[in-house]
Amino acid sequence: MKLIDNWKQAWKLKSVQVGAISAFFYALILFSEQFLGVWNVIPQELKNKIPENIAEWVGMFVGVAMVLARLKKQPELHDVNQFVTITAGHSNADPGAVNGKYKEADLVVNFRNAVTHYLREAGLQVKTDGTGTKNDPLSAAVKLIQGSSVAVEFHMNAATSRQANGVETIALPKDKVLAQKLSKAVADALGSRLRGDNGWIDQSQSARGKLGFINAGGLIVELGFISNEDELTRFNARYWLAAKAVAEVLIDYEKRN
Repeated sequence: MKLIDNWKQAWKLKSVQVGAISAFFYALILFSEQFLGVWNVIPQELKNKIPENIAEWVGMFVGVAMVLARLKKQPELHDVNQFVTITAGHSNADPGAVNGKYKEADLVVNFRNAVTHYLREAGLQVKTDGTGTKNDPLSAAVKLIQGSSVAVEFHMNAATSRQANGVETIALPKDKVLAQKLSKAVADALGSRLRGDNGWIDQSQSARGKLGFINAGGLIVELGFISNEDELTRFNARYWLAAKAVAEVLIDYEKRN
């Protein structure tokens, strides 16, 4: 390959300058998430040692990377015309099971919101039975299932025995594998055990009998026993971790279906 005569001065050419800028931004788009991942693990005390004049440029670079990482298309998620339904058990008018100041409806609303956050961060379309502290009744939640690729509602169990514990997902046989994965994700994050068939409870074997949400095609995840003080404490301390694990299961499910 023979270079042009004035190749050492090529940087002055507009075509080269435009090409270099284009290549820079293309690389930034491709590796924006990796750059942010590295930047986030750098200790703050090291960041503070960056000279002020350089820090301004680094700050601008980080800002651009954040915007590009947020806007970068995820075709495996966005190119599908579907949505996920995520709902919380009971409602603002029905607290569900209660243990002291803790109400089942409030706890599962927090969990619903956390799962929804992670799913939307991944680019999935999500429908819920309310935002913030709002928790619509079952009749409204069931209506959201139609047209969704998967629908999951969260509850907490309660029992007379304070020792009763564990995580389970009630679902129809067709959703057995997904139910087991959801239960395991929660149990691993909260340090709980799996109930039923590795976390799956066939609706026909449930003490609750036939449930409207499941009959409509959804799954009900029992996140633990609100009546068990130890399990309740672990839930309150780690529910964000469990919510992230649940979201990862659903994201993987969406990619495979």
